[in-house]
Amino acid sequence: MGKMRISRRFLISLLTSPAWWLGVTGSLLLHILVTQIVEDKAQSQFEYFADNTQLAIQNRVRSYIDVLRGTTALFYTADNIGRDQFRDYIRELKLDSNFPGITNLNFSRYLLRSEKDGFEAAVRRDTSVSPTGYPEFAVTPAGERDEYNILTYIEPMESNRVSFGVDMAANTAAASALATSRDSGQLISSGRLIRISGPHSHVGLAMRMPVYRRGMPTRNVAERRAAYYGSVGAGFDINKLMLGAIDKKMLDTMRIRLYDVGTTSERPGASAPQAPQLIFDSAERRDDKASGMRASAGDLFLKRVSMTVGPRVWEAEITAARSLMLNGFDTSLAWIVLVGGLVASTLLFSIYYSMMTARRRAVELAREMTKDLRTSEASLAEAQQMARLGSWTLDPGNACMGWSAETYRIFGVSLFREGPRFEDFLRRIHPDDRERIRQGIEHAVSHGKEFDSEHRIMRLDGSMRWVHSIARFGRDDRRSLLCGTIMDITDRKHTVEALKRSQELLRDLTAYQDRVKEEERKRIAREIHDELGQTLLALRIDVSMLDARTGDSHPRLNEKVRGALNHIDATVKTVRTIINNLRPAVLDLGLTAAIEWQVAEFRRRSGITCELLMDENEFTLDDARATSLFRILQESLTNVIRHAEASHVIIELHREDKRLVMRITDDGIGIAPERRKQGNSFGLVGVEERIHALNGEFRITSGPGEGTTLTVYIPLDPLVEKDYPINLIDSTH
Repeated sequence: MGKMRISRRFLISLLTSPAWWLGVTGSLLLHILVTQIVEDKAQSQFEYFADNTQLAIQNRVRSYIDVLRGTTALFYTADNIGRDQFRDYIRELKLDSNFPGITNLNFSRYLLRSEKDGFEAAVRRDTSVSPTGYPEFAVTPAGERDEYNILTYIEPMESNRVSFGVDMAANTAAASALATSRDSGQLISSGRLIRISGPHSHVGLAMRMPVYRRGMPTRNVAERRAAYYGSVGAGFDINKLMLGAIDKKMLDTMRIRLYDVGTTSERPGASAPQAPQLIFDSAERRDDKASGMRASAGDLFLKRVSMTVGPRVWEAEITAARSLMLNGFDTSLAWIVLVGGLVASTLLFSIYYSMMTARRRAVELAREMTKDLRTSEASLAEAQQMARLGSWTLDPGNACMGWSAETYRIFGVSLFREGPRFEDFLRRIHPDDRERIRQGIEHAVSHGKEFDSEHRIMRLDGSMRWVHSIARFGRDDRRSLLCGTIMDITDRKHTVEALKRSQELLRDLTAYQDRVKEEERKRIAREIHDELGQTLLALRIDVSMLDARTGDSHPRLNEKVRGALNHIDATVKTVRTIINNLRPAVLDLGLTAAIEWQVAEFRRRSGITCELLMDENEFTLDDARATSLFRILQESLTNVIRHAEASHVIIELHREDKRLVMRITDDGIGIAPERRKQGNSFGLVGVEERIHALNGEFRITSGPGEGTTLTVYIPLDPLVEKDYPINLIDSTH
């Protein structure tokens, strides 16, 4: 009944508290705010994905149009491009792997009626690709026309043979589009879906560019008609083109529909606009038909963007369900905030309620304490046994002691008939520690100071245990006593020793890993230099020869060759940088040369003035120690660039007795004491571990605004054992 009454009183106080209702109101407002923030985040994420999708589509289409332009450029490299040259060029493009959305590249020859018969005969005799020629070749559809645009070359031929010999000018609309392209010299597009049947059926678009005879002027329509030679075209599989451009992860959350809205004159608002035509729908590629689109219209994000593709305008409609743009945490965050606010308000009120009722509970607690005191001695004895913590007292006047039951158990002795004395206590101390403990207790008695020490004891059965003893002065009702505790810490000592061994093993493992890493860097750098470097050199020689041969005869091709040559030079430079980052070759010339090179690199990369002071004599170190010292310098200079904000650095390297001393000083902002203790200061940790592996010493002197000095001492003899501390940080500044 008492618990029911307390709960009812608390509930009534809670519901009538203005402070609690204020907390509830604040939680609701915060819930609404977080909901809006999550909604804005989803909207921003959708906008980001939509913009990336638009850019990906534009870049992919632009690259495909560039392939068409490059194929057109092939016909300007010579007066007569043969079928075998066209085939070899297309094969080198590797359409299946590099441009999967291109189904074919072709060339159509422009002819007059008088040239038709001779042209058919020439194609039938063409054995440049097929040894038997094409004896059955004929222009289709049959019939006499004033002009022809005949598909003469088409690759890959195997999947597009049905189009070989087709006269595109037989179709009135196609003839009009070809004439427009011929007169304007611009790219044209079908702009409408083309249904391709057969074993490689697909839905695609076609684009074409005019080709004019070399050397003839094309400044106006009349000149372009006179120079017109034919056109180069490309067929595109829209699905492959789009799916190759769009990230598959985006297709899992968004639906993308692409419409062709016509040429610029056909845009909305033109005199005779046509309805947009759907040319791609990502939902058709998935079994679930774009699960995000099953959401209601109010739950959808929608964005429409327009883009220019050659002479036509495409419009992309991108949609995504809000639920797919949010993860589980986002959707539940607002409710977590609401529930957390309500719980926090209730908890704060509970604390307040507890403080208000503390006086009443204190009275009830005082009544219970009388009962608890009666059992305290038994509980204390049990607690001491569980904690392996005994207690004792010493009367300095008569050297009599009082031991608790746990103290007897720790010493492994029975009760004394007349009680233990100080001599009995000292007799149980290990002989090597006995005099130190005796002097410590006597000092505590004579000076009233606390005594605290770890030492060994000898049990009655001859076994040794480690204990922790603490003693300080106290009083009972009549006199002053030295009160102490003794705790069995044998297991802890063993654990500490095991931890020390583990730390030493870990340091050895770290040193081994550093050695292995340096060896691997050295091996990789050598492999890159010997294999990739030689390959790039051979490639540059070949491209240089091609540059020399095409300089006068093929200026446009030569321009491409020069671009490739520049790319090769940039790649060689990058490879050299990677090799130097892995293991600078200058390390093989000695530590002095390596440090001089690193200082020069530091000046060039950071723009910070750096002064190097070294002994004139070369330092003789094994490769492992020289590499470690070089890496320490690298890490230190990297820290200067990242954190020091310095304008001047001084590096000193000299011999001091049998040690090599390297000192790095900057005039930067210094290192604050709290930053030195941060757990993520892995740069200093790495430096410390390298120095520890070399039996060296590591010191930092720094102060806020007073710069930093890092001093490293490395024994020149690798067999010298370390006898000085590591990572000493001077905070006097």
